[in-house]
Amino acid sequence: MVEIICISGLVGSGKDTVADLVAKKLGFARVKLSFKDAAKQMGISLMEYHAYVEKDLTIDREFDKMVIKEARKQDSVLSTWLAAWLIPEARLRVWLDASPKTRAERISIRDGMSKQKAIKHVIERDNHNRGRYLALYGIDLLDHSIFDLIINTEHYTPEQIADIVVAAYKAKIGKKTEKAETGEQNR
Repeated sequence: MVEIICISGLVGSGKDTVADLVAKKLGFARVKLSFKDAAKQMGISLMEYHAYVEKDLTIDREFDKMVIKEARKQDSVLSTWLAAWLIPEARLRVWLDASPKTRAERISIRDGMSKQKAIKHVIERDNHNRGRYLALYGIDLLDHSIFDLIINTEHYTPEQIADIVVAAYKAKIGKKTEKAETGEQNR
């Protein structure tokens, strides 16, 4: 069975940055498929792509199937909003958290937009995606009960967060190995 680490969080939480570092540290493949990339390929904005996808929910489902299929090919780290819910066999599920203000500041720098526009973008994306995923899958992005680890990314550097994730992964696989050796049932 392949090892899968799912890193989730709202826009600007640091998912991609941390996932890149974790994949590199563990030598895992980095599954990096996003609506942002799909929008870019079509030559439209991300919010225009979201509006396009809302007209045909099969696009969402097909996209998610493609991400899951790719992740299951080899040991991998992925950073999507939904992967933690859609891949039940994931070894580790991590939620990255940050305030809307901090996430907007990051988006402002990353995407070269004003802070005012960035905060509006963050709020719209959060609300839009939460409603869409509730309707599509019954998944509430604010329910983090399935996560093994929740990290406030305002308190650590991306490198420190990656180290925490790698340590949690290694602890979890070590626990599994110990249980297998003693005959205990894995949890």
